[in-house]
Amino acid sequence: MEAFSVHGLVGKIIDRVPQKQLSIHYGNTEVQPGMNLTPSMTKHQPHIKFEADANSYYTLIMNDADFPSHSDQKMSEFQHWLIVNIPGNDLSRGDVLTEYVGPLPNKGTGHHRYVFMLFKQSKGKMEFRGERRINNRTSDGRKVYNMMDFARKHFLVEPVYGNFFQSEWDESVPKIYEQMKM
Repeated sequence: MEAFSVHGLVGKIIDRVPQKQLSIHYGNTEVQPGMNLTPSMTKHQPHIKFEADANSYYTLIMNDADFPSHSDQKMSEFQHWLIVNIPGNDLSRGDVLTEYVGPLPNKGTGHHRYVFMLFKQSKGKMEFRGERRINNRTSDGRKVYNMMDFARKHFLVEPVYGNFFQSEWDESVPKIYEQMKM
């Protein structure tokens, strides 16, 4: 999990390195921390696996840590996926607040870091009042987002699991922009 520090995520995007590596698969490709994947490889929602306490609830967040670019982080993070109230390790029974959208790096902005964090909900199943639902056809509500602010606001325990990959623009990105009316 040293890759989180090596790639500059600790102190900027997350407060501490997660305890364990989150198992993420895009098709047959298993994500290893910091590896490079293309937007076309990651356009569909990945398969996520983790061990969990069956009596606890979890929150999964996926963000672009380099929005709009690694060198210009005025907006900092862009939310790609948010599922709350995941009972144990059953992602399918969680409450999707933000539908999955794959990487959307702008052309010429270099590599972006796509970070997945799984937090334990300290207060069990919760109402996430004031949080809007975002479908996969819009960018509204995804920009100017901060993962750790969200975690603190909702009393989420430090990340239990985490992982990340890097990606840069490819020919599939404009099609996703069109779908999202960006």
